[in-house]
Amino acid sequence: PHPSFIPYAASKAGLNAMTEALALAYGPTVRVNTLMPGPFLTDISDAWDFTDGETNPFRHSALQRAGQPAEIVGAALFLMSDASSFTSGSILRADGGIP
Repeated sequence: PHPSFIPYAASKAGLNAMTEALALAYGPTVRVNTLMPGPFLTDISDAWDFTDGETNPFRHSALQRAGQPAEIVGAALFLMSDASSFTSGSILRADGGIP
C-alpha cells in the first residue's frame, strides 16, 4: 500500500488476524468470519471523481467500478446462511477485484 495507508493497512491486518484467532477460540460452536468490502457507492462517494483516465479510482480493479450497495448483500447473506456452514476464520472480499 501507499505509505500514507500504513496505519489503515495495519489495522485491517489486525482485524484479519483477530478473525482467525476468534474462529479458533470459539469454534466449533461459533463461526467467525470477516466481510471485507471494497469501494461502494454511498453518500461519501458523491465526492469521488469517476471520469475516465488517470483520475478514475477504479482503473486498476478488475471490475473498474464501485459497487452498488445491493451487491454487498449477497456476500453477507452467504456468511449468515447454512451455505457457509464449513466457513470459519475466513476473510470474504467483496471489492470488485482490487489487487
